[in-house]
Amino acid sequence: MKKAIIAAVLLMLSGVVFASDRDSSAVSGRRNIYASAFGLFRPNYLTTGLPLKGPVDKMTADVKFQVSVKLDLWRNIAGREGMALSIGYTQRSVWLLYGDSSPFKDNMYIPGIYFNVPFKGGEDFLLAGLEHRSNGRPLGRGPKDGRSRSLNYLFAEYSHVFPFGLTLQANLRAGLAYYEDDMDQRMFYRYLGYATFTAGYDSPKRRLYAMASVTPLFSPLGANATAEFGCRISPPEVGAYVFFQCHYGYDEALCDCFDGENAVPYLRFGIILRPSGFPRAFSL
Repeated sequence: MKKAIIAAVLLMLSGVVFASDRDSSAVSGRRNIYASAFGLFRPNYLTTGLPLKGPVDKMTADVKFQVSVKLDLWRNIAGREGMALSIGYTQRSVWLLYGDSSPFKDNMYIPGIYFNVPFKGGEDFLLAGLEHRSNGRPLGRGPKDGRSRSLNYLFAEYSHVFPFGLTLQANLRAGLAYYEDDMDQRMFYRYLGYATFTAGYDSPKRRLYAMASVTPLFSPLGANATAEFGCRISPPEVGAYVFFQCHYGYDEALCDCFDGENAVPYLRFGIILRPSGFPRAFSL
């Protein structure tokens, strides 16, 4: 059963990437944000990993995967190539595959509406939007792990792409957060943060990539941080990589927001499918 579920996830990821890149020839030689109206939005990946601190057992080793797609509703607005109004959906899951009964630690559902603006010169891009982020659990007065958690927020992400492959991004967010049926802004400054800063690099012909991102947190004082390194294993238009990821922070699961425990660093290895357009999508 476990193998069947993993195979289904891999099949779903491969179907998404081929749908998104079937028009990849349209991207070659020019910087277009998306190659087709429907395709990848954020990176799609499947990983397995273990904690770098504390016990390593069947309830701490995990599988994490993300599926993310978008659909352009209105493309080339006002005659500007790449300017588009889109809807998108992202799902991120942390799965305790190796534990008894293989429970899911957390599922995160992220629908949104987005506005993409490329600037003259093809090196600067603005992505703005409205997102809802939820663990999908109903309201109720059950045990803590059954409580509903959700956030609604506006964001703006500005990217600058340098000719030698470096991309710098800044993402700013503001909105409302709910824990059970009460508004609780601690979910922003303990979990999601108000800003994320990312630096990423793609080598010539996109054979290798590396990225590092940091999200400052204010309670407790600290940060969510991610570092990655990937090597391409497919044609450039497909964008499949094997990659290593080191992550530290509270942002992988909504259920970790208020548990009072310290964040645990994780090392993971897996396969990632990255969108082919500009700006490069690094943040997970």
